[in-house]
Amino acid sequence: MAAKRLKGVILSVEDTIMNMGQIDQAVFREVEKLMAFFKLRGITPILLANRKRFTTNKETGDKRDLYDALDNHFEELKIFTRQRDGNVPPKPQAAATQYVLDQMGWESNEVVYIGSNDDDMRTAVNGNILFLRATWYSNNTEYGFEFSQPKEVARFIDTLCLREHFWSHQIIDGDFEYYALAPFSTYKEAFRKYSENARAAAKVGQGNVDFWLGALVTSMYFTGIQKRINFVAAYPGHQAGTDNEKMKHDLLTFAKCFRKNYLHDLIERHTTALKSQTARNQGVALDHHNQLNTIKLNRLPTRNYTTTYANPPLGRGKTVLLVDDICTKGWSLDAARKYIEKTRAKTIMVTWLKTINTNYCPIGDLGDFNPYQANRFSNVQMTQEYSYHQHLVDQNASEELGEQLEQYLNWDWPQ
Repeated sequence: MAAKRLKGVILSVEDTIMNMGQIDQAVFREVEKLMAFFKLRGITPILLANRKRFTTNKETGDKRDLYDALDNHFEELKIFTRQRDGNVPPKPQAAATQYVLDQMGWESNEVVYIGSNDDDMRTAVNGNILFLRATWYSNNTEYGFEFSQPKEVARFIDTLCLREHFWSHQIIDGDFEYYALAPFSTYKEAFRKYSENARAAAKVGQGNVDFWLGALVTSMYFTGIQKRINFVAAYPGHQAGTDNEKMKHDLLTFAKCFRKNYLHDLIERHTTALKSQTARNQGVALDHHNQLNTIKLNRLPTRNYTTTYANPPLGRGKTVLLVDDICTKGWSLDAARKYIEKTRAKTIMVTWLKTINTNYCPIGDLGDFNPYQANRFSNVQMTQEYSYHQHLVDQNASEELGEQLEQYLNWDWPQ
């Protein structure tokens, strides 16, 4: 699966490049820095607009075409508007962004869309383009990944969208598909700092959750995983219940960007699972049964926290993106995979990190069972393991991720 690289950004005018009326000069100066950043990184900014707009000279009262003014102010900006080219389809039609992509020779996941309102959101969603919501002038919509300053967008792009190594681990074996961003180890010096940050984000809530979810979202986007899924679900924590609090916002946003449904309650932890450390303290040896016997699927889950399905949504021809934070032997992911595949749906599994030098251990045949009820399995065998080293497909991913985390934490406008 060939990864794409960010080549351009599509922007709207209103409340993105500038606000209407009296221009907020302080914010506009930050937008100017964003445009300079695009030029420095070789990213082409595109303005896509429907309406004719004018700017008025405060001293003389003379009106001037706004797009001509922006042309002169931002030399790298390419403008697509129906006033200049009658062939440009109107927003929010999918044809509008497709016209831009065709003219520039780009694919949809070589671009991100920066906008500020519902019309921008619909344009991005219709074009299957990742939507970044600008709230630096005004907060006009609840959709998309929110950025309150142009600097935040630049940091997101610089540290996450311009990576060259998206997955360190990749297992593809028939319908079995798993990806991880980088190896996990708090002992190996090269991995220690970012691994400690990820562990804190995953277990304690003290690390940089936005970085890890941003890395996961951009890796999925630029490698096209969103094109092959129907639903998104996060694996629940150890406590009885559903959902994954730390992941739900970004996974919901990612799903809605591409007209997928986030099923926060698809996987239910019906019984609190024993934690590994607790088990060790009690002298209990845990294995995959600790996961198999404490989860089940919800037959009628809720999509995007709004609507409960009237009929089971999973089945043949459907694919669930299954997300977790840190994978050791894969027992959690694989338990969920076995339950989901019992509905005849497929899974694509992704995690932040994969524990170093530890093989992925798939769970064997569970026999006939109902995935929508609590089950009690015993003596379930494992199948052939997937070698950690054999499926370490990119050893540069860990170094790059560590460097990008450092940059993310200390990022400032490039000089």
